[in-house]
Amino acid sequence: MSAVLQISAGTGPVEVRRFVALLADHLAARCENDGAVIREIVVHGEEEAPASVEIHLDAAPPWVSGLGGTHALVARSPDRGKRSRKRWYAGVRLCDAERGGAAATVRREDVTITAMRASGPGGQNVNKTASAVRVHHAASGISVRVADERSQKENVRVAMERIGRVLAEQASARAAGEKAGRRLAHYRVERGRPAFTYVLDRDGGLSCEETCSR
Repeated sequence: MSAVLQISAGTGPVEVRRFVALLADHLAARCENDGAVIREIVVHGEEEAPASVEIHLDAAPPWVSGLGGTHALVARSPDRGKRSRKRWYAGVRLCDAERGGAAATVRREDVTITAMRASGPGGQNVNKTASAVRVHHAASGISVRVADERSQKENVRVAMERIGRVLAEQASARAAGEKAGRRLAHYRVERGRPAFTYVLDRDGGLSCEETCSR
């Protein structure tokens, strides 16, 4: 499963951004230990205290799909007094990996081709050969009928190209929606009711409490 694991501080203070850096390292290490392939890690902001981190996975273990939600760190800030807050919340979101802008490839085995005779105005047959085609792409439900070309072979080629363009447009729209959602997630982090809670270990890394067992 290709995916992008986004860890965001929202509009939280520097303590949350530090937590984001620790959490990204923690989750990346877990992914690698389970054999996941990390293509790249994108850090938005300072390395030690980023606004968000995106872990791009070419192969993600199944448990990654359960990481979405609020993650909390219980730790006092060294920059604040003893009576200050000690819970810091970051948001984790699993997004579909973005696809490139190239047109989608439609394979012959993925479509059903039906030959038919092309017709002119009033239903008049333009020719007596079944050069027009209807190409149906079962996975997407898209069907295209083409009678523009003289040969059936050319009409099939044109129909498959048109289906490929439609699929590419749909993929682009989904990618745009995902990108917008990821931008919005930078600012939306639900405080309270965390799905996972951590404390700091002796080395300053993250140690997961009981909520991490889900």
